[in-house]
Amino acid sequence: MAVLVDPPRWPAHGRLWSHLVSDTSLEELHAFARRNRVSPRSFDADHYDVPDALVPDLVAAGAQPVSARELLARLVASGLRVRQKDKPPKTSPDTEPHPPRVAGLLLAGGAPAPVVAERVAALEAGGCAPVLVVLDPGRRADLPASALALVLEHGPSRLSTRLQAGLRAATTLEPGVDAVLVALPDLPPLGAAGIRRVRDEVHGRGVRALARAGYDGAPGHPVLLGREHWSAAAAAASGDRGAGPYLRRAGTPLVECADQLGAVAAGAPTLER
Repeated sequence: MAVLVDPPRWPAHGRLWSHLVSDTSLEELHAFARRNRVSPRSFDADHYDVPDALVPDLVAAGAQPVSARELLARLVASGLRVRQKDKPPKTSPDTEPHPPRVAGLLLAGGAPAPVVAERVAALEAGGCAPVLVVLDPGRRADLPASALALVLEHGPSRLSTRLQAGLRAATTLEPGVDAVLVALPDLPPLGAAGIRRVRDEVHGRGVRALARAGYDGAPGHPVLLGREHWSAAAAAASGDRGAGPYLRRAGTPLVECADQLGAVAAGAPTLER
C-alpha cells in the first residue's frame, strides 16, 4: 500500500513526465500531492502527471519508485485504474470552445451587510460573474448592481438550505455557467488572487471541475463546483453541513491558499462544511 511513481519517459511540452499513483485510494494520492505541491490541474482520472524535475523530491517524500509496468499492474489490481476510453475529454485554456464561465455563490444568510458587500467585491475581482448572494428572509445588503440577490422565504436558514437554493438558482442563469465558486461569509477572507487561483481550476475541466481551497493541507473555502456536481452536492447537503460530505467522497483536490490569507486572518481556523 503506497504512493508510486514511474520513471520520467513520456515527452510533452519540452520535458519528460512521470505518473504518480496510489495503489490504495485516491484520498491517499490527493493528500500526498497536496503535501508536495503537485498541481491539482495535473490530475487525470487515476494519476497525476509530474515533470521529471519533481520526481526526486517526490521519492524523498516517500513515493516508491517503480517501473512503468509495475505501476500499471498495481494500479489495475487496486481497482483505481480508469481506462483511456472511459476518461472525459480534456481541453486546455487555449483550446476550450469558449472561456469557462464561473459564477460566484455567496451563502450569506444573515451576515452583516458590510461583510456581504466585501465578499461580493472579492468574488468579482477574482473573476466570478455574476455573483449570486443567498440571503435569509428580511435581509438586505448593499450589493453592487452586478450581484444577484436571492432572498429565501423561510428562515433563519441552515447552510444546506442556502446551498441547495443557490444551486437551483444557478441553473437558471442566462447565459449558463460552467461552474460556481461557493463562498461563506464567516470564514477568514481570501483576496482576489486566492479566489482566482481556485476559480482557474475550471480550465480544462469545465462542467466537471471540482476543487477547493486548502490552508496548510486543511480543506476550506471557497469551493469550485462544476455543473455536473451540482445535483449530487445538493443531495448530500443536510442541516448545517453543505457540500462537505460530497467533496470528501469525491476525493476533491485542494488548491493551497494559505499564502493568500492576510496577516489578520493567518492562523484562523478553517472549517470543512
